[in-house]
Amino acid sequence: MSRIPSIAVVLEGGLVQAIIVQDWSGAIPLPRIAIVDYDTEGADDDEITRFSIGDDPAEAVCRIETPGVYESLRDALSPRALLAALGETDDDEKPSSALVLAREVRQSILDLDGRLDRLEQAPTGDDYNALYQLANGGLIDLLKTLGDPTDFGD
Repeated sequence: MSRIPSIAVVLEGGLVQAIIVQDWSGAIPLPRIAIVDYDTEGADDDEITRFSIGDDPAEAVCRIETPGVYESLRDALSPRALLAALGETDDDEKPSSALVLAREVRQSILDLDGRLDRLEQAPTGDDYNALYQLANGGLIDLLKTLGDPTDFGD
């Protein structure tokens, strides 16, 4: 089922420890995220990035991060669960029918497979885990849509 992607940025002591995405489509690459810290005190000159904001010069300690994918991480923070705990709900989560849901699950699996083909890489354990998460999660959602009262532990 297509959901709005969620992102969690995990900080400790003001430092980024992890960036986690959830419900990211396998059809598009993961985003590159620029981390910017304007506190340059104590930074070596080679750690400082100089850039412009409009016409104004700026400098900061910067780095690039690629997020981890929740569905392929073990024991990771779920961005969607955290948003729900904060009172944010995803009103688009309810499929219009079991048929629509089944088609969306199938398409998400095909998208992941297509991404692996485009990258011309052998599937990794993470890829198999992501595929399992897509298939299992999608089938659970489908069963719920069909009225299955089972507690799936989610």
